[in-house]
Formats: sequence, structure tokens, C-alpha cells
Amino acid sequence: MKHPLVLAPTTLADVPPLEYVEAGIAAGYDAIGLRLVRSPAMPYHPVLGDAPLIRALKARLAEARLPVLDIFSCYLQPSTRIEVFAPALELGAELGGRYVLVMGDDPDADRLRDNFVGFCALAGRFGLSAAIEFAPTRPLATLAQSVALIEQTGVPNAVLCLDPLNLLRGGGDAAALRTVDPRLLPYAQITDGVLGPGEPDPARLGQLGPAERRMLGDGVVPLGAILDALAPGLPLSVELPAPPGVTMPARDWAQHALAATRRYLGTLGREGSAGGRPAVHGEIPII
Repeated sequence: MKHPLVLAPTTLADVPPLEYVEAGIAAGYDAIGLRLVRSPAMPYHPVLGDAPLIRALKARLAEARLPVLDIFSCYLQPSTRIEVFAPALELGAELGGRYVLVMGDDPDADRLRDNFVGFCALAGRFGLSAAIEFAPTRPLATLAQSVALIEQTGVPNAVLCLDPLNLLRGGGDAAALRTVDPRLLPYAQITDGVLGPGEPDPARLGQLGPAERRMLGDGVVPLGAILDALAPGLPLSVELPAPPGVTMPARDWAQHALAATRRYLGTLGREGSAGGRPAVHGEIPII
């Protein structure tokens, strides 16, 4: 079964929102993610409060019939006030988003739990599911911790957004994924990279440095085994930023990343569905 392919904001991290959308349309992605919230250490082009930009984004997405899959990225930190996310979540829902990425960036487990419950309630007001993206750079570092948080809180609209490299860096593997309820894994990122010295290292979870990404097939992530552990045909968010020193127009890199993903999936017998046709809203399967 073919995978719908989704353009992730991290693939074109420093590209303004409308140019980013145009790049996704031109390349032929099945859907896109949108960055509507500032993330630490990431480029940010504000959308909220810019009425002409919002109108233009809505018009282009509607004209191209390009769905929005997820909204990037809400960090639950010690100083977080959940209500500050409301405008971004409301706009994300207006633009058709289904998921909002949430990061557990608070070492106080009790406060993180309470804020997660509040965040999920807020997301639910706008018809969104909260998708935990765990990473060994943050306190909510592993697959097991994230599943435990969802089970402990019992929130109905919480799922996982799997970053395969972060899974590996945190000591997880495909076998661990097979133990997770498929309902919690409605989509995943597709990316590759390498482990740092001594990784995975349980003693350093939550304190590791940024991931070192590679093009698909050039890293150490067992993507074939990971995809085999997930539901067939689930959407894949293409997270392939250009390597250092590589510069090209946004449309060209978006097309290059999509073509590279399709070629790689072809080697696995899992060709992605994007290929230049307009995507149809509601066509992205949600498992």
C-alpha cells in the first residue's frame, strides 16, 4: 500500500510560509505540515496576526486542494501557560490541520503530566489530536515514556508522531513499535541520520545534542524494519533538510526531497503516492 507523503516544515526550515506552501504544491506532495508556533533554535516566520498572509495561505491551500496534516510545534516547558497556544491551534484547525506536535520539555514529571492533560483538552476544543514527538534531547525522551504518559493520563486525543532517528537514539527499535497500539501511530516522519558517540546512552537521555541527519539510506536508521512495524500505507512526513553547504531554491529542494523519498521507498517496495498530481482533501488515511 502506498504511503501519502507530507512535506514537513523542517525540510524547508527557513522558507517563509507562502513560499513554503507554493513549494509543496509545485513538488506534488499529498499534504503538508505548517509551523505556526515558535520552536527553540528553529527559524520562525510568524503567521498569527497577519491577516493578508492567512487569507493567501487559505486561498492557495484550497485552490490546490492540499490538505494540512499537522501543526508544528508546541513545547511544554516549566514556564508554559497552555492558553498561549490557543490562537495557533484555532488557526491550525481553520487551515485543516488534524494533529499538533507537542514536545515534553519539562524535567518535572508531575507538571509535565498536568500540562499535557491541559494541552490535550485545548487541542480537543479545536478538533485536533496532540501528537507527542519524543526526542532524547528533551525530558520526554523515549517511546516507552511517551506511551506511559498517554496511558497514565487517559486522554482520548493523544497519539505519537514517530521520528525514526529519535527512536533509535533513545534506544528503541522496530520490535518496541510492535508492542504499541496502532491507534497511537496514525502517521510518522521519515528521516535518516547517524548516532553520536556512545549512543544510545540511557544515562544521557534528555540531555543529548541535536540529531545529525542524512539523506534516506545514507544513515544508520533501519527504516525498512521500522516501516514494517507500522500500519501499511500510513502518511509519512518527509523530514529531509538540505545538508550543510547545499543551497537551492525552495521548490527545487522540496522536489529533490520528495523524489529521493519516493526512490528510497521504491527500494523497499513501498512507493509513496505523491507524484505531481493535486492532493484531495480528506484523502489522507487516518488510522
